[in-house]
Amino acid sequence: REGRRRPRAAIGKIPHRPRKTPYNAVPASSGASSVKTTSYFLATLALASMAPSIGAQTPLGERIDALAQPYIDSEIVVGMTVGVLADDQRVVRGYGQFSADDSRVPDGKTIYEIGSITKVFTGLLLADAVVQGRVTLNTPVNELLPKGVSLNKRGDQETALWHLSTHVSGLPRLPDNLAPKDPNNPYADYGGKELAAFLKSFQPRKRPGEVMLYSNFGAGLLGELLARERKTDYETLVQERIATPLGLKDTRITLDEQQKKRLAAPHDGGGAPNYAWDFDKLAGAGAIRSTVDEMLRFAEAHLDPPEGELGEAIAVAWCAHQKPIAENDFTLCLGWHLARDGETHWHNGGTGGYHSMMLVSRQRNTAVVVLANTSTGEVDRLAQDLALMSAGAPVKPRSFDKPEGGIDVPRRYEGKYELTPTFVFDVNVRGGRLMVGITDQPTHQVFPKSETEWFYKVVEASLEFEVDGTGKATAVTLVQNGARQKAKRVE
Repeated sequence: REGRRRPRAAIGKIPHRPRKTPYNAVPASSGASSVKTTSYFLATLALASMAPSIGAQTPLGERIDALAQPYIDSEIVVGMTVGVLADDQRVVRGYGQFSADDSRVPDGKTIYEIGSITKVFTGLLLADAVVQGRVTLNTPVNELLPKGVSLNKRGDQETALWHLSTHVSGLPRLPDNLAPKDPNNPYADYGGKELAAFLKSFQPRKRPGEVMLYSNFGAGLLGELLARERKTDYETLVQERIATPLGLKDTRITLDEQQKKRLAAPHDGGGAPNYAWDFDKLAGAGAIRSTVDEMLRFAEAHLDPPEGELGEAIAVAWCAHQKPIAENDFTLCLGWHLARDGETHWHNGGTGGYHSMMLVSRQRNTAVVVLANTSTGEVDRLAQDLALMSAGAPVKPRSFDKPEGGIDVPRRYEGKYELTPTFVFDVNVRGGRLMVGITDQPTHQVFPKSETEWFYKVVEASLEFEVDGTGKATAVTLVQNGARQKAKRVE
């Protein structure tokens, strides 16, 4: 049904531009997507036609339980809700707790921050504006900015709206004037003055379309421009054009008192209490909160688009009328990542205390949504395993390394370790846990394999500390993907 009718407005083509992309060593905040997502997913999916799934005759809910429960038992995740659509089956399961102090088990109506899955909504809003003839994909950003504010150009090409949605605008991941009053709520006070000041000062190093660079700022700017064109705010635009037509009453940015009671408490990657995030002008990058019940309904609308403008907009955002843009493991439509099978659409998201993942496949008529109240990228792997299991691939429950017992958390490791001037490890002991932050990225707990080797649970990586004769750490080596990178202690 996706190609049933072409939208009334002219739709520009998104060019195919293979480029080389740099990626962070550890997942970045607000949903910078993992390069491993599609490669693991496709390698395992290939097995689906070669071998039957283990326990394929077991009820779907029990198979979901088998894959999800290890994340709770190993304390990777404090609490989460999982939703799976597979042909005619719809299963929603909750695991763990709202928080250490709240023993409620999450369910389909539990509310979470969805982080960068918000970008899928923002891409759909762009497609919706195209369908209505309000803009085109090639509308220049500068046409929609306030008078006196403009984005500087590099070369003759204007930065267009589609550049923002597909992360090829040349804009950075975050603006250099993001200086939150409260570091635990980094986007809350980034308003119109700050956005305008950055645009006026920013000098692009690349032309639009030249390189793919995941940009929270670009997606946030797109949401603000689309709302401005409508003379409204981003949250109202989402409600009017997407949430209300699909009956999504809990998919919001601002929660009422009843909804706040259903918001699962946020936790960092080590399971310690953390903070919810608020957004101002960059809301289009990651501000939406929702439930698994409603995210499955959103996924269903993409499996079987509704009649009318919203269905037409879904077709545009899905890349039904244009080639996606591709680069290494990243292929994008409007707001969506597209796996290398050319069919599975996905996006993940992460904020300070939550992580989310959604995969949708029309070919297999399946969708998976996982929302967790813990900031851990391990959630991505669970969602992929659930999608693979639904497709018939042989997937076994995961087992996780357990920290060695009897090892005290060493305060002598506390300090800053510089890999590059823009990539500094900040190591601290907090609440009896060894916590490691990285410049402009979330802080995560690491766990001991030995006195000097500590591993992440949120990503397959470890840290090896070097100590001098006094026992004080002088350097730390990041070990990830077979590579070793040493950072010397600077503080």
